[in-house]
Amino acid sequence: MRDANPASTETVRIEVFLRNNASAAVVEPLRSIVSRARCLEERAIAADVRVKTWTSVRTALEELSDAGPSVSLTVDAFESWADREGYTLRPAFDRHETDPMLEHRPATEIQVPTVCVAVYEDDDLQCVAPCSDGDRTYTVEECLDALEDGSTRPFPDRGDPIRDGFGDATETAAQTEKGE
Repeated sequence: MRDANPASTETVRIEVFLRNNASAAVVEPLRSIVSRARCLEERAIAADVRVKTWTSVRTALEELSDAGPSVSLTVDAFESWADREGYTLRPAFDRHETDPMLEHRPATEIQVPTVCVAVYEDDDLQCVAPCSDGDRTYTVEECLDALEDGSTRPFPDRGDPIRDGFGDATETAAQTEKGE
C-alpha cells in the first residue's frame, strides 16, 4: 500500500463490514467506527466509504442462494490478499468444518469478525483489518487511525518508516515494536 498523495488520481474505497448478529453491547462502538469511516469521505484521501452487513455462512448453503456466494467470495479475496502480503486473517476470521447438515459429509463454515475494514485503491485490495503478521494483530482502529492521518498503508513493513500525516518518517515499525 502507498501513502496518500494529494496530487494522486487514485480512487480510495473503504468498505466497513458489520456482522449481522453482533451483540447489542457492541452497537455503540460499531456506530463510532462507522462514524470515523464516514468522516474519511471529507478528509484528505476523499474515500468512498461503503458500510455493509454480513454474517457467518456455510458455503454449501450460500451456493444454493439465488444471489450466489458473496461472503465466501469476499473472504476468499481477503485471504488471497493476506497470503500475498504475509498476513493471516486468523483469529478474527475462521474457516472450519461443521457437522453434516443435509448431506452426509461435513460442510465448511466461514466465521466473520464483528467488524472488518477493507481498503481499496483503484479497485485493488490494499488492506484488510483485522489481520495479523504472526507477531501482532492489526486492528480496525489502527487501520482507521492511519487512514485519518492520510496514509493508505496502515500496517508498515517492519523496516519501513512509519510516516506521520505530513509524510515525514517518525520511526521504523521495528523501532516501535521494541519501544525505541
